[in-house]
Amino acid sequence: MRKRTAWIVGGALAAAALGGATVAAAAGNPFDDDKATTGGTQSPLSQTDRDKAIQAALAKVGPGTVTDVEGGRDPGSAYEVEIQLNSGSEVEVNLGPDFQVLNQGAEND
Repeated sequence: MRKRTAWIVGGALAAAALGGATVAAAAGNPFDDDKATTGGTQSPLSQTDRDKAIQAALAKVGPGTVTDVEGGRDPGSAYEVEIQLNSGSEVEVNLGPDFQVLNQGAEND
């Protein structure tokens, strides 16, 4: 009876650990799909860089919901932040390497 209980408990713990790892992997980077325009991948942004980019973009355009943060695809742009403004419109903010706003405009995938 003890062996059977040990196997059941062990199986339950393994299932919980695998489930937790899956959730952690899925939640690792909610804003960045890491897809470059050429179909390759970009290096993931650090959490610090992501936070600074978000803060700079929101300071420029005002309150809204950040929908994507990624490395810049446009020449001279180090970061791109896509924001759905409270008015419902979507805007893309391009930032330089020191998080200064280079430009902003309507979001265009």
